[in-house]
Amino acid sequence: MCRRLGIDEADVTRRLEFLEFGERDAHRLAELRGLFEEISGEPVDGFYRHLRQFPETAAFLADEDLVAKLGEVQRQHFLALACGRYDLDYVESRLRVGMAHARINLEPRWYVGAYAAQYRIVQGHLIRRFASEPECLVEYLEALAKIILFDISLAMDAYIFGGFVERSLAEAHVREARRATDALVERDRAEARREQLLSMVVHDIRSPVTAIMATARAGLRKFPDVGEAPGRQFSLIESSGAHLLQIIDNILTVARMPGGEIPVHREAFDVAQVVRSCVEQLSPFAQQTGHTVELDASQPVQAEALDKMLVRRIVANLLVNAFRHTPSGGHVSVSCGKRGESCVIEVADDGPGIPPRLADRLFGSSEDGPARSDGAYLDTGLGLPFCRLACEQLGGSIRLEPAERGARFVVELPCK
Repeated sequence: MCRRLGIDEADVTRRLEFLEFGERDAHRLAELRGLFEEISGEPVDGFYRHLRQFPETAAFLADEDLVAKLGEVQRQHFLALACGRYDLDYVESRLRVGMAHARINLEPRWYVGAYAAQYRIVQGHLIRRFASEPECLVEYLEALAKIILFDISLAMDAYIFGGFVERSLAEAHVREARRATDALVERDRAEARREQLLSMVVHDIRSPVTAIMATARAGLRKFPDVGEAPGRQFSLIESSGAHLLQIIDNILTVARMPGGEIPVHREAFDVAQVVRSCVEQLSPFAQQTGHTVELDASQPVQAEALDKMLVRRIVANLLVNAFRHTPSGGHVSVSCGKRGESCVIEVADDGPGIPPRLADRLFGSSEDGPARSDGAYLDTGLGLPFCRLACEQLGGSIRLEPAERGARFVVELPCK
């Protein structure tokens, strides 16, 4: 194919130079080989899942035996992106793939679209894996985008040579692919800059909060009685610091959602025990705000595959919300039980409640802006949006249910 298309080493070098693809890019891609081998199944599955969503491409995938064979070929094709050597042999293999697509009349737009879907999956893994190394992240994403554009340009050559499209139309596809890749690269740079700034801000906030909490703990060791001053004040400082750290974690989790999903570490555990532990941990906060807490979680509620930390954070967010929006001296009730195959957690308070017309905004983002009405403050932070995202990630739900007084939140999570 290379010989028939007049492509030699000098032409390959020139093409890569035009894309500003150099030895450092090749080295960066070679560094990703281990990661690519680890995740190779997901991009390939995502590739075919994306193709099957459209009748135009699903028609090529009706034979399951053929799809299984193509899956292994596609896996090797994907792994070759991180081979580190982009010479005539590499070009020859890419041209043959493009020619195969041309022979079966797969239009270039579907080929490019499926490649883009595969890129998004890999992009999500890279952002999660290298979020703490923004400079490396940008280099990895740029190198990957360049080699994908190189692949697409070779596929377009194969389409032209195979007579699938006229040269002018093929050139338009190439220009469109280049513009799309440039936009992807710029978006990735902006995302990396945002991630770097977010990490810096969170670090600058977390460090002094941690120091304040350490001082409060030292005070509690000297004055352990939280019912009397100064132990009461030290306890409040520590619990407020823990709450602030939780807010920071919520900011990080929600801010990173567009680039991926909340990581879930599934395990078997007693949900009721987690609820009891969470209530105990926040009891100093409740004492300082003058709230009484009624807990009904004495019976074990075994979950087979939930994330203990996410469940704890859901309950903590709901409790802190209740303490914040219920006047001092108010009552908060917490229960945990099993209903069918679901674990049900309820947190209710006797505060001013939430007007029905505002309830729909509870679980949205903070971009909706603040809302005050009838003396009830609608929380516009990230606590409730985080609870919704976490519940959905665990396969469950959260809702606000009618109550004679105050607010009543119900969380349902699958036990199995």
